[in-house]
Amino acid sequence: MKKQIFGPFLSVIFNVYTKWVTRKFKKIGRDCNIRPVLNLNNAENIEFGDDVSLGIFCWIGTNNTLRSQPKLKIGSHVHIGAYSMVIAANKIIVGNNVVMSERVTILDHYHGYEDVNKPVIDQPIVSKGQIEIGDDCFIGINSVILGNIKIGKHAVIGANCVVTHDVPAYKVVAGSPAKIIKQYDFKKKQWL
Repeated sequence: MKKQIFGPFLSVIFNVYTKWVTRKFKKIGRDCNIRPVLNLNNAENIEFGDDVSLGIFCWIGTNNTLRSQPKLKIGSHVHIGAYSMVIAANKIIVGNNVVMSERVTILDHYHGYEDVNKPVIDQPIVSKGQIEIGDDCFIGINSVILGNIKIGKHAVIGANCVVTHDVPAYKVVAGSPAKIIKQYDFKKKQWL
């Protein structure tokens, strides 16, 4: 009996939390679901499509240090796993039907470190360019995607990858740094 009551009650709590936390977003689609507790920065620069879900303790935001209006756009039918971080200082675009596992980090910027006379924390944020993740991608647990990257349609990023270069469509990458280990052959209609 308790399970029957607890499930609907929890669903109501999550719906209220989602409505409360997304009220300042630039755009929010239908049927989005955000689990508590979301760390959110500069929501006015963030757009979500329909049916976006965020796991617990995600950090989603933009950093206004480099641009007055950086852009973070998440497509429709996207799942971002628990403890993930997606922060744009320039521009990050995530396509439709993307699955991100837990603890994924996507950043288009880093802390400058070049001036050895200053602590790193006191140095400016530096952007390497924008990040674009195509439709139908899968990003494995603990993966890190760093600036100026384009990931093509239906690419698969293996667990624990550090992606520092573009990943073409229909490729599977693994390792740190990520390297192509498999690709789809449309003539043979199989992954090789």
